[in-house]
Amino acid sequence: MGGEVTERSYAVLQPADLERIAAVAMRAFAGIFERAPVAGLYRDRLLLMALAQGSALHYLNGANGIKDFDVWAFFAAGPPKPFPHRKRWCTDFGASRFGRHPADRNYSGRRVDLMGRSIAIAKGECPQDAVRRWLASPAKSAVALRQKPIYCLLPPSAFGDRIN
Repeated sequence: MGGEVTERSYAVLQPADLERIAAVAMRAFAGIFERAPVAGLYRDRLLLMALAQGSALHYLNGANGIKDFDVWAFFAAGPPKPFPHRKRWCTDFGASRFGRHPADRNYSGRRVDLMGRSIAIAKGECPQDAVRRWLASPAKSAVALRQKPIYCLLPPSAFGDRIN
């Protein structure tokens, strides 16, 4: 299982795969919170985690192929410093039917790229609406992200919902 080395995997993404992506991302963020002091300020402020970019498009159409899994985490703003918005962390999805990208020699599976943003959330606003509001903003990342579908990985109540 998972030994194939290809630029893109065309294996179908299933809901169980989204659950595994979320679990891998949560474990990675736990380590990030320990190592990165500013990110650690957001440890208990996670609003929503989502699959985005090319892997989300593949979940929608099955034809895009998966180079890596892009996971975006959105945190409630509040601490004196914003979540490190220019930082990208990477972790290994591990062996699976998705194989691995040839450039990711130190990985056993597809790379999971983790990015995050601290965003404003109004009292009583649901996380999905707060993220949709941020996506509608002129922020460069928001403009780029809204070009492709985004699917909710967490919270469980919104799992699998398309955000945009």
